[in-house]
Amino acid sequence: MKKIFGAAVLILGTGAALAAAAIPAASVTASPEPAPGVIRQAEAYASTDPIAEKGMREAVRRCMAQAGFDYTPPSSEMTMDLNGAIGFKRLTVEVAKASGYASTGPQGPHEPAPESADGKLFANPAFTKALTGPEDTASMSTVGGMGTSSAGCRGEAMAQIYGSAENYMLATGIAYNSVLPASLSASGDSGITKAVTGWADCMKESPYPSFADPRQAAEAGTAAGGQEEFRIAVTDAVCRDKTGFHSALDKVLDKYLTTRMQELAPQIEKVKEIRRIAAANAAALGGSAAK
Repeated sequence: MKKIFGAAVLILGTGAALAAAAIPAASVTASPEPAPGVIRQAEAYASTDPIAEKGMREAVRRCMAQAGFDYTPPSSEMTMDLNGAIGFKRLTVEVAKASGYASTGPQGPHEPAPESADGKLFANPAFTKALTGPEDTASMSTVGGMGTSSAGCRGEAMAQIYGSAENYMLATGIAYNSVLPASLSASGDSGITKAVTGWADCMKESPYPSFADPRQAAEAGTAAGGQEEFRIAVTDAVCRDKTGFHSALDKVLDKYLTTRMQELAPQIEKVKEIRRIAAANAAALGGSAAK
């Protein structure tokens, strides 16, 4: 079975230039006593604090305004879907009926179009210097193989909201990446193959019998577009529901995440405290950060 994984994280907007080193090799062992539902805890830990991230955006906006630029960073809140990390983003019948495969595509902000207002700003060297500081190694902070620009207004915002660029990285990109070794390990579990086989058997009884896994269905549906995309998406989602596809993936992931979350326990406590303080700092900032 072909497997596709997010091996690195690039956060745009306020997190621009936060790049990740390769995710460690799949080396997490399955726990003999998995904690049911630990996947929810892991996904919450890997996701950024929304209040803190709004505070980052507001802090950057205010700093850039003082530098003479009208700029508000796009939302860069990171949310984790560990089913998606294995290659099968969650899809319900309700969502498929409403939006086809739109929810399974790339999420989050993208690079601004060159001709857009933000695109023109980023083409201005004075703007990028104000936002991220000069392009030199002195403007970079690195933690655990991950680096980010820590100068300019972004650096000021990190210090103001998170206390430091290092804290910012720990509470965003590093937290996000830290649970992915569990999904890499889980991907080789026979439970994943069994779940995919069950889904494919269900699809064989539908008008779309040739898809080997939900990824193929999503690719075909997205390529087809229009009403055909919705028909494929709904059929796909119905089979996921009938066969308990995502529940099966969750159970497999729970085995590996139980081990991984125990390994991460000291880091998790540190990150929780960083986020707690960051959210308080963001709330104190007020303005549009509280909206």
